[in-house]
Amino acid sequence: MVDNSHRTVTRRLMRLGRILRIFLERETVNTSWIGRDLGVNARTIQRDLKALKCAGIPINEEKKGLYRLDKNLLKDLEVFDDAELALIVALKDMVSQLGKPFERAADDLLGRICDYTACRPVYIKVKSDLPLSGKTMSRIIKAIQGERQISFYYQGRSSHGVTAEPYRIAYFDGVWYLVARDTDDRIIKKYILDNLSDIRVLRAASKAVPKDLDETLERSVNIWFSGERTMEVLIEVDPAWAHYFQRRWILPLQEVTELKDDGSILVRFFACSVEEVMMCLKPWLPHVRVLQPAEVAEQVLGDFQTWAAWQGAAWNY
Repeated sequence: MVDNSHRTVTRRLMRLGRILRIFLERETVNTSWIGRDLGVNARTIQRDLKALKCAGIPINEEKKGLYRLDKNLLKDLEVFDDAELALIVALKDMVSQLGKPFERAADDLLGRICDYTACRPVYIKVKSDLPLSGKTMSRIIKAIQGERQISFYYQGRSSHGVTAEPYRIAYFDGVWYLVARDTDDRIIKKYILDNLSDIRVLRAASKAVPKDLDETLERSVNIWFSGERTMEVLIEVDPAWAHYFQRRWILPLQEVTELKDDGSILVRFFACSVEEVMMCLKPWLPHVRVLQPAEVAEQVLGDFQTWAAWQGAAWNY
């Protein structure tokens, strides 16, 4: 049996999704008209608009009672239905409470989803046991805010207990991570969030978050990051795929340095390790090639040749 409070929250979320739909379909919206359409009073609509603004939805008052949505900042949301729009509002509200870097990362993710869904149907599945809320997420956030150490059991390549100073929760490529400094070796590590169990907030104080961590997270496009980005990489992207790199930021500190006559482009970016470069580039093979440095070009070629031989063996080539 569902309690009344749950029904109230569900109704409100669906109403917020419907209100966002109305804004997407109209240039300006009158609050009185929304109230009549949804069967609620003007005061309820005002509270709903405030909630949308708090969640980061760019709704602005043109004049008393008349509002406009800045659609340039929320492109392609028309592809979602009312229930999905309600979920987007709820997610934006949740991430807005976790700080600006997390909020920017979530907005970037939403932008990529919109880019993708605008051109083709898509089904997105989130693991049912992924701890986006509940005890795991809440306990870690509490420890970060209270600057307290935590202990947990980590199920990775080797299962072991960890005591760490938690700094941030990060989301990359469909996976949630805890970014924390291991108290044993003092190294900042990344732990897959749903591999954590038996999490405990300790009395021991955690040192302040490193000053450059948020900037490092903002510049990163995957979880293979560290504080130093000193490896300069130059790649060429073929004409058919160049537009992806021109439309959005795909690589860390990315810069398009040259547009060639055939439509291909040269792109420069900075990485902290060969591993990060490989993680960045492999999804784009064979449409990119490394021009420099030589060690990265050789690594890409070697890995690709190894894969080709392995694939060929399966078909007796």
